[in-house]
Amino acid sequence: MRIFRRRLGRRKFRLTREGRAFLFVTIGVGLAAVNTANNLLYLVLGLLLSLLLVSGVLSDLALWKLRMNRKLPAKMFAGKRALIEITARNDKRWLASISVEAVDQLDGVETQPARFLRVPPGESVSAAYGFEPPKRGLLELGAVRVVTRYPFGLIEKGYTVYLPDEIVVYPKLLEQAPAPPFEQMPGDAAPMHRTGRGSEFAGSVRYYREGDEAREIHWKRTATRGELVVRERDQDLSLFVTLFVDNVRPQDVENREAWTEQFEQSISEVATATFAYLNHGVSVQVRSSDHASPMVLGGAPPDPIWHFLAMLRPARAGAPPETGKSRAA
Repeated sequence: MRIFRRRLGRRKFRLTREGRAFLFVTIGVGLAAVNTANNLLYLVLGLLLSLLLVSGVLSDLALWKLRMNRKLPAKMFAGKRALIEITARNDKRWLASISVEAVDQLDGVETQPARFLRVPPGESVSAAYGFEPPKRGLLELGAVRVVTRYPFGLIEKGYTVYLPDEIVVYPKLLEQAPAPPFEQMPGDAAPMHRTGRGSEFAGSVRYYREGDEAREIHWKRTATRGELVVRERDQDLSLFVTLFVDNVRPQDVENREAWTEQFEQSISEVATATFAYLNHGVSVQVRSSDHASPMVLGGAPPDPIWHFLAMLRPARAGAPPETGKSRAA
């Protein structure tokens, strides 16, 4: 639930296309009634005006005491469709909110509405809409437009509520490919024993997690415990690779758009290779000309490196490198 919530402005309404046509018909009937003094036309005019009045009142009731909350997915990738969940809470005691839509307002990006057919009184209903982030980086969400055309579709009435939120959109992943070949690091340091992906059985087991390989399941202990367990292995920390992203933009580059496109492609390639290496038990670190990501051990989630790549920006040629930890670390 959002602690900070602010409604922006008053409720606004507009006539829909059907509403404008209905209004023209009403005006025509009114003019005919005045010119002819026909009681039947006056009766029809009264019915038409009452429909407009009822439409305005019921649409107000649909939006009254209706609260919105947003829930973002755990991960979002550029160019990949994700579901953003909107929850509507109806605080009215007796009346339901019917035919309500919630639309996230993002600068330059069209979003689909989350539709609520009926929100019963005193209850919450969740709806989701699909969103495909156009690029990596920090995605900031703010205003949500809540509208309804209930009951006749003649009037669209709504208000805007401010729900601040943000999420880091990871780089676009390419089609999965096997990890490139790697070499064992030279050196005679004493081996460090750490459970993870490796070749030696560590003698312990843990509960099965999504993504674990089926061949790692310890069937005897699974049968004994009645739950899936997998073998823990000593991780081979001598397997380590460093991936490099050239983020220096030359000052004399002729086609800046082409360079940017190539830069984004290289980030996607490194993000994909990182995932492949870690799945093969290889520890990974990513470096650019001015920053370095945290080192992620083989078998661990690649999120720290993906976060680093998502926030990586082009550097000016000739600029002094920054010292210290990466901003994404």
